[in-house]
Amino acid sequence: MAGRRAVLAGMAAAALAPRAAAATEPPIVLGAFRREEFNTVGVFDADWLVEPRMTRMLDAMVASPGAFGAVRFFGVLNAGEREQVFPVSSGRTWPAPGAPMDFTASLAALEALVSRGLLPFVGLTFFPAAVSAGPIEPPDSFARWRMLVRGFLDAAVARFCADEVGRWWLEAWNEPNMPQFWHGDFDGYLALYRATAQAVRDSGHGVLLGGPALAWMPPEEGPRLMRRFLEFLRDEPDMPCDFISYHRKGSWVTEEAAPRLSRLVTAAEQTAALALDLVPARCRGLALVNNEADMMVGFDVPYAPRMDERFPAWLAASTIAHAGLSLRHGATGLRFLAAADNANQHLMRAPFDGRRTLFTRTDAGPDDLLKLPVFHFYELLRLLGEEVLSLDPGPELFQMTTRGEGRVAALVTLHPEGAAGPHRLAWSVAGLPWQRVNVIVFRIDATRSNAFAAAGRRMPATIDAAAARRLGEAAELALDAPPRRGIAARDGRVALDLVLDPYATLLVWITPFDPAVPAAPESLRGVARGADVLLRWTPSPDPALQGYELSRRSAGASWRVVAPLLRGAEWTDRAPPAGRLDYRLRLLSASGKRGPAASCAMRR
Repeated sequence: MAGRRAVLAGMAAAALAPRAAAATEPPIVLGAFRREEFNTVGVFDADWLVEPRMTRMLDAMVASPGAFGAVRFFGVLNAGEREQVFPVSSGRTWPAPGAPMDFTASLAALEALVSRGLLPFVGLTFFPAAVSAGPIEPPDSFARWRMLVRGFLDAAVARFCADEVGRWWLEAWNEPNMPQFWHGDFDGYLALYRATAQAVRDSGHGVLLGGPALAWMPPEEGPRLMRRFLEFLRDEPDMPCDFISYHRKGSWVTEEAAPRLSRLVTAAEQTAALALDLVPARCRGLALVNNEADMMVGFDVPYAPRMDERFPAWLAASTIAHAGLSLRHGATGLRFLAAADNANQHLMRAPFDGRRTLFTRTDAGPDDLLKLPVFHFYELLRLLGEEVLSLDPGPELFQMTTRGEGRVAALVTLHPEGAAGPHRLAWSVAGLPWQRVNVIVFRIDATRSNAFAAAGRRMPATIDAAAARRLGEAAELALDAPPRRGIAARDGRVALDLVLDPYATLLVWITPFDPAVPAAPESLRGVARGADVLLRWTPSPDPALQGYELSRRSAGASWRVVAPLLRGAEWTDRAPPAGRLDYRLRLLSASGKRGPAASCAMRR
């Protein structure tokens, strides 16, 4: 711990006492923060990506540009049949050795992401019938596996171009130490990795390849198998490996129920130590990816914290902890990434049913979605800057202040591993280059930005049309307090007194005051969906956008605001009056300036 504090010199101490305000000297940049290292979400099977409830989810994700960057999924090599939680089908990509390969379903899934600007994180899984008798049964020879991988890469490049495919993450298999995914031993997995790498080389396409996607089983299996994989890379120095992946969650079924973030940090540190010892020449720029850094195993097992403020607090704390590890390892060049397997909308069977998803459904149908609090972690993430000014990696109060173009943003969360009460934080930032600033604090907690709390914390719940209308407003990102606009930043400094209850997550957003009026929004349009109207528009690129104001006028009525201030470029107007409907949309800047309106009309 002493070494850790030494490396993080200049950052706040980690004690859980009220913090003193930071000094007022100009900020020193500690290192880079890369939002894309934390904005990946997971879907189990490729075939779900084209299903209506999934495309509805994807559209809602990209309505907040920068919040979500990549989607990780499996089954691209045995696509054609939707899988729920484990691979059981050989799919339709290659039904027999003499049959042609057919990547139609795989390419459609990839198109669903690429067309929306989302990066595919592709699990190269599982076996079609032409390769093996079962989707997770290792074949006697990997010759046809090499043909399959090369065929997929050729098809992907032909469809999307080499530059696009070269950006994707390609992960060789998933959890080869778990019998649900691999019926061989670890030597067999290393043979599969070798064959996959050979297929990549033979294809001539430049791609990012990594593995071993280990399930980090406690207490010793995770480190033991990671050592074996890294020894494999050491002994075959020409073996391509652009990232190291593993899955360490806050709790396995063999551990006590309470998830512990310290377990993720320990696994990351153990992996880093092994890499530096065994493959030091590979470490410069090497990404260590915990791409299932969730609270609890069992994405299909109901778990109430996934529905409320505890999940965004977990992800915020994980982001800050892993960003801190990247800063500590600046000299080695290792980067520490964390993602969640939390976009499995296909598993959701009832409103607020506790499965690992970004949205819950209503009783109006599976594609009528309400944001869960975890969605807003990603809304906060997109406001962070590219340079870290200060970072405190816990163990319970986590905070990170960043700077980007035209903004300073601080992410703060209280994520205790035991009982804890409210915490008071004296937060400040110095060296601001603007004389007048706006201060806006977004908040996710037990009552705000929390549809589950507004619904009475019942799991599962019943959400009829009236409840959906009310909960739709409660589900949007809320403020901690009214914005402070155009205040003087005396000596370039702003100080705030913040109060956090356990699992509260705050984002302090400071921008220069600007009296300019924002532009009008573009392409406002409405589509009837049963009794509702789904409104969408082109997301604004304005970095000073606080949100969108949406109003409606029905026949014989006056204009009225029909939504809270929105961060994303879409809204479902639930059960509006029948007849002609006029909608009006304005942008609100962080400085409180409203722009001209865009409008559209329709009849329901």
